[in-house]
Amino acid sequence: MPNPIPGVLYQRTHPDPAWYAPGRPTLNAPTPAVGADWTEDAPPWRFTNPAELTARWPAGVKIVDIQTGSSDFYTNLMSTVNAAGGRVVVRLGAGVYRLNQFRLAGTSGLATYAFGFFFPNLQGLLGQGADKTFVQMDANSMSQAQLNDLSQMTKASFKPNQMGFCRLDGTASSPVLISGLTFRAADQQLITALASDLSDLYRPQPAPHQGLVIYNQSYGIVSHVRFQGAARALNSQPPFEQANANSQRGNVQWIRCEFDGRRSPALDPARPRRCAPIMLNNEVSSTLEDCWLHHSNVSRYAANDENTGPTGSYTLTRTKVEQITNTQNRDPAINGGASLGGYENASLCGWESSNATITLNDCMLIQDNPNSNSQSPMHLQFTSVGSRNPQGGRLRVNGGVYRHSQHPQINGFLTFRISPATYWWIDGVANTIDVRDAKGVKLTPYVVTTSWPPTASALSAAGVTPATHFLVRSN
Repeated sequence: MPNPIPGVLYQRTHPDPAWYAPGRPTLNAPTPAVGADWTEDAPPWRFTNPAELTARWPAGVKIVDIQTGSSDFYTNLMSTVNAAGGRVVVRLGAGVYRLNQFRLAGTSGLATYAFGFFFPNLQGLLGQGADKTFVQMDANSMSQAQLNDLSQMTKASFKPNQMGFCRLDGTASSPVLISGLTFRAADQQLITALASDLSDLYRPQPAPHQGLVIYNQSYGIVSHVRFQGAARALNSQPPFEQANANSQRGNVQWIRCEFDGRRSPALDPARPRRCAPIMLNNEVSSTLEDCWLHHSNVSRYAANDENTGPTGSYTLTRTKVEQITNTQNRDPAINGGASLGGYENASLCGWESSNATITLNDCMLIQDNPNSNSQSPMHLQFTSVGSRNPQGGRLRVNGGVYRHSQHPQINGFLTFRISPATYWWIDGVANTIDVRDAKGVKLTPYVVTTSWPPTASALSAAGVTPATHFLVRSN
């Protein structure tokens, strides 16, 4: 296995050797030697061979270069897709491709059902690399009608804002294909009015919108893509829980992607936090492989299965999650650096109303939130929302690195917060959750009933160590 990242050695840590068997989809670049320790110097989207960008794409994909007849990216993209006469991936060169409107989609007439671009025949985009090709939503791209609609959205309705950076649709035979680029957005106009049940949110602040939207029931392969504040979130539930990327009832592979909730330094050197990393809804199959999720202002890796029927699956492999809503949604340039509201002390990854099959392989989870109230932030969380509380979900954890940077006495323990109303708890944590170390040895759950975090002396007295146990909090 080659080692294109200088100083980084490839290391196999999965307990099942068959997991690395020929035919298992892996790409050329290695995993960092310690868990999945992606950094700015060793980002997951880096590659050495351009063939890696399309290595998992199906055969027969039509790829065409974007036209250059106009100075406007949207016009060139539309002309390219129209000229292709069918489904097509558009190849972009190096440079910045700018969008300056959220254009209405469909026939609803709703001002906020709008995207920077949406063409049914656009299968995807292929760039020259996430450090070379940039698709950018420019500042002040919303209309007054859109701002007016945003100001009327209520928390009580629980309806999400659907205005997004872009929308792509895909089928099993023609999946969404995106590779080798960065999605980033500038701040939009200030929103000065909000519904009365959102009075806890500071205003004025930049208006909210979604990031990449992979449409309902789509198939997709998104690889070697960097998201830099491609969305703008105001709170951690609808209407304005917004993330860099979104999928619903999908079969989507996210491979070697970085989900950075901060503005790009090219747009704002201060890099304020602006959005959540990724939001998944009722997925049939969702895979994150060799990904890095970090620096959210509100929310987290959030998977909500409230509106699903059949059991789906969620898999995270060699994925690093850190810096999740741990600054209480502050921006030093707004509200004097005080909180803008809308945040929770979120666990790094959460599944809501889910009875999915969930698997974590060799991940690195760093809980670095020093704040704690009724919501003690953990690595993983299971809750029930709405009226759906399904039974039968199972989690398997294989290896990995687990840190609590703010609480050294529990550093090394994998930690859970589980609602006692869920069947993840009712059916017994020892039955629903299977945690194994890198050698395949099964760990035992230890339920912490005292204040959080437990003391080192209490853990020692109970004979509880990271090598033997994982920690569970019921609340």
